[in-house]
Amino acid sequence: MHLLIPWFTRLAIDNLSRGASRRWDLLVFPGLIVLAAAGQGVFRYFWRTNVFGFSRHIEWDLRNQLFAHLQRLPLAYFQRMKTGDLMSRLTNDLASVREMLGIGAVAALDGAVLILAALPLMIDIDPWLTLWSLLVLPGITALVLGFGNRIHRAYRDVQQFLGRLSIFVQESLAGIRVIQVHGQEATRQARFEELSAEYMRRNLVTARLSGVLWPLMAVFSGLAAAVVLWLGGRRVLLGTLTIGQFVQFNGYLAMLTWPVMAIGYVVNLYQRGSAALTRLVEILESPPAPAYLTPEDGLPRRLRGAIEFRNLSFRYDPDTPWILRGIDLKVSAGSCLAVVGEVGAGKSTLVHLIARLFEAPEGSLFLDGRDIRAVPLSRLRASIGLVSQDIFLFSETIRENILFGRPDATVQDMEEAARIAALLPSVQEFADRFDTLLGERGVRLSGGQKQRTALARALVADPPILILDDAFSSVDVQTEESILHDLRAARIGRTTIVISHRISTVKDADRIVYLHDGAIVEQGTHQELLAQEGRYHRLYQRQLVASELDALAAKENG
Repeated sequence: MHLLIPWFTRLAIDNLSRGASRRWDLLVFPGLIVLAAAGQGVFRYFWRTNVFGFSRHIEWDLRNQLFAHLQRLPLAYFQRMKTGDLMSRLTNDLASVREMLGIGAVAALDGAVLILAALPLMIDIDPWLTLWSLLVLPGITALVLGFGNRIHRAYRDVQQFLGRLSIFVQESLAGIRVIQVHGQEATRQARFEELSAEYMRRNLVTARLSGVLWPLMAVFSGLAAAVVLWLGGRRVLLGTLTIGQFVQFNGYLAMLTWPVMAIGYVVNLYQRGSAALTRLVEILESPPAPAYLTPEDGLPRRLRGAIEFRNLSFRYDPDTPWILRGIDLKVSAGSCLAVVGEVGAGKSTLVHLIARLFEAPEGSLFLDGRDIRAVPLSRLRASIGLVSQDIFLFSETIRENILFGRPDATVQDMEEAARIAALLPSVQEFADRFDTLLGERGVRLSGGQKQRTALARALVADPPILILDDAFSSVDVQTEESILHDLRAARIGRTTIVISHRISTVKDADRIVYLHDGAIVEQGTHQELLAQEGRYHRLYQRQLVASELDALAAKENG
């Protein structure tokens, strides 16, 4: 349709030049040009919406794949990668890929069709004139090749630095309390301005490269027009080319101006999109945690809860020190095990191996007599409730946070879990009760309320294995005693592992193990460990003295 417009223009001019049917020509040819333009608009609308829609579907599909893959990656990956950088990849990089496949594909396809369709028509008018007008194409090709790699590197630097900027913003917003408490607003603002200036500088590098490429291509296009005007004008004067043909030829040459100039635009989009796609592929090529590769076995969905460690030694990387060394331990189904020890002794690592957040060596950890590596992840996670030291709450309601692991639980189940966790009185103080919005990371709750919410979230799932990793560190002693009292009934028939620094928390456990430097140095009941007069006994004595001093101080202040 677009190519018909110069054709109708030629017919009109040649007919007018001959003086034939002038009044009729003034009606017919303009009407044909209008119809061709209208048809071009209709068809262009449909094919552009289809191509743009195609890129949107790819973006949607790629975003879903990336998010699904991220959730299957091991924790070590997220310890290595920054949240802000991942956010930048899933937003800005994904948008660059969409533009490459959307408007980049439109421009490339539009240009290719115009060139392939217009060239035969130009050759039909005058082959030699066509050849002379196309002599500038090697120059444009040389420009694209010369600037392409530089633009690619520049865009890659921009996107990588945008990741750094995103990391800074994310950390600043997440740590706003620390910033305000320490009065570092001005310092962070100054640092942000430095990063923003560097980001602007890197963007200006790409802008300068594009600013050189585009005008140079326009110069070459102008040279082609000048050649056609000079040689074509001479042919018109010699009578070998009609004025209508000359106008038609220039119309096609003008059409080729956009595809030729669009080469630079498409190159920019392609270089930026390919750099972004490389960063996205890095995520997709990262291997998922081995736990997600364990096939289903058709056995009952939940475990009984028997746990056994067989000479387990573990470290995070081959070149790092051992975190756990020679752990031999059996935990019967339905029993309660307590783990105590100094900071850094490996207590949290021990229970994280049970939840398969990290991979235990083969043949060293067994659940219900079966190597943990052979237990399907869906069965494992459905059988474990873990309350870790690092409490994370979603910025939703209390109800949604408690029911996160079991959305189909009844209101009675939720309230019972909140009662055992000593959270119910706090919930009743809110006007919206369980429908109270918590804000980011549960900002509306105190540290103790957050821990109790996390405990209720684990309890409502009713798991056969309950792991409490220092779950009462922000809870006062009286509330802790109330929770432990209610937990005794709730943990009947449930394997429970309790990690704590407080002797009062662990003294009623069926067995207590003391970890030191990644190894079990003492184990037994509370009374047995006191009788040994070892590390556990010294810890008990220190806490007993501290408790007595606190009581005396409270009495004096009272």
